[in-house]
Parts: sequence; C-alpha cells; structure tokens
Amino acid sequence: MKLFITILLTACVLNIQAQHTIRITLAGEVNVGNNYGVTHRHDTDVAKLFDHVTPHLKAADVSVATLGTVLIDIDAAPNRANLIGTHKLIRVSESYATALHEAGFTALNLANSHVADFGIEGIQTTTSSLRAAGIEYAGVKAMQDYKIFEHNGMKCGFIAFGTSVHTLSMADSTLIRNMVTSLNDQCDIVIVAFSNNPQPTTTYRYTSHSRPLPISFAHTCIDAGADIVLGNGQHLPQPLELYRDRLIVYGLGNFCTPYGVSYTGELGNAPLVEATLYADGTFQSGHIASFRQKNTQGPTADPTHEAARLLKSLTSHHFPDTKLSIDDTGNIVSTSESAYAIAMKLLTEAERHRGKRYQMGATGPNRFDCSGFTSYVFAKFGIKLNRMSAAQYTQGEAVDRKDLRPGDLVFFTRSSVRGVGHVGIVYSVDKQRGSFKFIHAAVSTGITISDFASSAYYIKRYVGARRILPYDKE
Repeated sequence: MKLFITILLTACVLNIQAQHTIRITLAGEVNVGNNYGVTHRHDTDVAKLFDHVTPHLKAADVSVATLGTVLIDIDAAPNRANLIGTHKLIRVSESYATALHEAGFTALNLANSHVADFGIEGIQTTTSSLRAAGIEYAGVKAMQDYKIFEHNGMKCGFIAFGTSVHTLSMADSTLIRNMVTSLNDQCDIVIVAFSNNPQPTTTYRYTSHSRPLPISFAHTCIDAGADIVLGNGQHLPQPLELYRDRLIVYGLGNFCTPYGVSYTGELGNAPLVEATLYADGTFQSGHIASFRQKNTQGPTADPTHEAARLLKSLTSHHFPDTKLSIDDTGNIVSTSESAYAIAMKLLTEAERHRGKRYQMGATGPNRFDCSGFTSYVFAKFGIKLNRMSAAQYTQGEAVDRKDLRPGDLVFFTRSSVRGVGHVGIVYSVDKQRGSFKFIHAAVSTGITISDFASSAYYIKRYVGARRILPYDKE
C-alpha cells in the first residue's frame, strides 16, 4: 500500500510538471564553416559532428544556439568591410541547415559579427535556408528581429540583439524594453539571445574575465519580460546568474567550431545548459552537460565535467550571493523559491486528494467542502485562509480573469446562495483559449479538476479571482 501511495504521489508531481514546465537547452556558437579563400575546403559531415549532443538537443522543447557562419552555395562576393584585423569571413553550404535541424536545433541567433560576411546576398541565403529546414531564427535587423513560434500549445517569443549594424542594438535600452515587452504581451515564454562581439580591431585576450559582463543589458531584458537570456561572443564560457528568478547565461563559448580555432585549456570546453522553466518563465532546475572540442571533431562528452566546474567557479566569482547552486557534475538548483514554485507544490498537494468525497462543513483530510479544501491545501504551506468562501474572497488581491496564474483562487455563485458560494484553485491557464482549469470540491464529484471554458454552469456563475501567492508584478 505504501508503495502504491508513493507511485501515486510521484505520478501527481510528474503530471503537474508536464503541464507547467518547458525545457530549454542552450548552446554556444555553431560554426562549421571554412574561412573564405582557403585552398582546402573541408567536406564536413555536420550530422556526425553532433552525434554526441543530438540526444540532449532533441530531449528539449526548444534548443537554442548562435550560428557563427553564413549559409551560401554560390560564389558570392565577400563583404570586404568585415575583413578588419583578425576577423575572418566564414561560409558553409546551405544544405547544412537541414543537418542542423536534424541535429535538434530549434532556433538560432544570427545577431553576430559574421552575419554580413557575404553582404545582403549571404543574409538572404542563410535565412532562406533556415526557413526551408524548419529552424527558427532572429537577429537580422529589419528582416527578422524576432520570431514567435509554438511548441506543445506554448507560444514562444525569440529575439536577438548584437553590436553589429545589422542587428538590433544592445545599447538601445528603450528599444530593448519596447521589443521585449511587446513579445511578453504576446507570448508565454520570451527567449532573448545576444552576441556581444568584440570589434575586429580589438586585441582579444583569451581569459575568463577579460571583458565586462553586459549585466545591465540582461537585467533590462528580464525587467521588460524576458524569461531566459543567452549570451555569445566571448569564445569562452561565462557565468550564470539568477535575476528575478529568471536564468541568465552570459555566454557558453564555442560549441561546435571544428576548424580554425584553439581548443587549449578553457577554450576546449563546449557546455550545454539544460534549463527547466516553469510556465511563467521562472527557473526551476537545470543541468550543465560538459563536452569538449577537438580539431576537426564535434563536441564529445567529458566525464571529468570540466565545463560544469568552470561555470560553477565563474558564477560564484562574479555573483558571490547567487541563488544558483551548481555542483561539480553540473546539476543546478535555485535556492530561491518563486511563487510559481510554491504554486506547483500547492497543486501537487491538491491533486493528491482527487476523488475524495464532498461533505458540507468538512475540512479534510478525508472529506471536504469547497472552502474547507482550499483552506486545507494552503495551510499545508503556512498560508491561512478564512474558513468560508465569501470571506476568502476578501483576501489577497483581485485578479482579472485574463491574468490568472496557477494557485489563484477563483470564485462562483451557487443557485441557492447569494453572492460568493463556491471557490476553487486555478490548476492551469490556457492563454490561447483565454481560459483555465481549476481544482475544487464539487458537490456531485468531490475533488475534481474542471475546465472553465467547457462548463456553462461555471461560466454563468463566475464572480472573480483573488491572488494569494506573491507573484512578481509585471
């Protein structure tokens, strides 16, 4: 019996997490191209390069990286304005877009210093190849600053900024706020990528702390509504930060760059950050998968977990008061508990009682009335609710129906009761339908989950909602 209860509770947790989380995998720069003008052109098998990482990329709901090359077949004229200092022009066959898709990449950041290596023609062949392969992209100013796409009913917004004239500017805080806020209004999850590339004339020092982190930029994005921020441009892994319970990855270095770069020391690290976010974008947990690169090879698994240990060290160095806890094998947990995390625990507890019978005046644990059920569940987490549903309607703060979140209380009239006579807990929210599900103690069915949109009874009797949990104000 004890084993059965354990299995049931585990199933409840997995059910809640499946409905309320999204898994995003983040990688550094992907550049399998050749320097323009080289005598020997590598016949690269892109699919083979990603053999070791494809399972990780495909296990995610969304996998994001930076594309550090132009996809072009024709012998286009190079953009000689980009041939400054040590900057090299990079290109690779358009057919590689399909291989990148098959490797598991969902979206690519184009806002980097190589995007215009072959002028407007190279931009056009790159973007058309990615579209044909089914890969989302963002980061080309006036052509595709951002992209909105859907996955499993969740609408994702993807936008990229950079330092090139061909990208949205990282230095324009007003533009950043306006663009990210607009995406946040339209999407469930907003992913921001950036490429903080050094100028071609800059003398580049390959050390972990050679350049300041763009903290102000990343924080501006989160404040405007971004849920996760991924940086690029340092060639080296950079620290992680948890800001307002959202994850910022300041850079993951080179991920798959098999030709023409150094792989010595820290430069050989090619980490993947696998992040699980709650549906409101707050960070739940994650893992740093450690890989290394070698010349002419793609990233291969590193059993020593060097990349994870490096990111752990960098994070604690730059953010000594961080709420992220990273162990030596790459597991990441947050020591901060967001309102959404509390709501998930609360709903797991509520779902544990599904099927128990309704009884007027009962407060559990075996039978409940509606307000007895909500009081019982919230009390498990140290939150005291008033005993009666009408009195609970005076607690917390009022919430418009279009702004509901899991854990909110929703209230209804009953035909035999004037005013508030019934209460439930929001279980999930469907922004696309403008509706929600709620778990409650119903007279006829006991503890059950109801779909508001498909119930004429509850639609007719809806009174309002109250927020008890301290979600961030947006």
